[in-house]
Amino acid sequence: MDRCRGGLSLPVMVSVACVALSALAGCRSGPPERQDPVSVRGSTRAEILPEAKSIQDKYKPEPLGAPPNPRVKYHVPPVPSYEDRPLSDNICGAIELADFEAAVIRAGYWPYLTGDREYTVLAVPNGPFEAYKHQAVPDLMRPSGHEFLKGFVGQMILVGHWDLPAIQRKAARRGGSIQVPTLAGPGHDVVLRPTAFGNVEVVGKDGTVTLVGNSYPQSNGVLYVTDSILPYQ
Repeated sequence: MDRCRGGLSLPVMVSVACVALSALAGCRSGPPERQDPVSVRGSTRAEILPEAKSIQDKYKPEPLGAPPNPRVKYHVPPVPSYEDRPLSDNICGAIELADFEAAVIRAGYWPYLTGDREYTVLAVPNGPFEAYKHQAVPDLMRPSGHEFLKGFVGQMILVGHWDLPAIQRKAARRGGSIQVPTLAGPGHDVVLRPTAFGNVEVVGKDGTVTLVGNSYPQSNGVLYVTDSILPYQ
């Protein structure tokens, strides 16, 4: 029997139910821009980001007679970088990258790190970032320094997926180096040049920085944590 109560056939009722469910799910037809944690099982594949040295450096033993200042107050639990999450999630989850995150947001680049297109980010830890801000460019995070900030941060966000194997492989095919565009725009491309020591030298318009250590895979690109600033003038 293919008819149900009310006179509708079973196939018709199934079709109506499917339409209703589709309406509840929304009218969007394309793939979502970001993964939905409700429908995506959390990944257990992760790598631990560098230790938060900027917090530990703030510890100072209390002088005689002062209130206790235990070292445990300055401990930061290890921070994982999940490879199935976007750059934005892993950067904002790392306390050691808090200053860099604020700079990316202020410069207007945060939407790039939340989408599907792939980017390679050279993130600067709090220590080097704050030293650069206080000693070299005091106006870096102020409205008066916005244009400089935009170029400074933009040159550290490379277009494309550039993990260490990809850099080494493509550089070998192109004479030892690769020219890569950045979000800073024309004239601010960087050159990626593998070294004999297994590191990668990043050559910008105004100077260089060496990538030391691992690259962290992201769902929309690659994350590096540098130990110094890529010069910008």
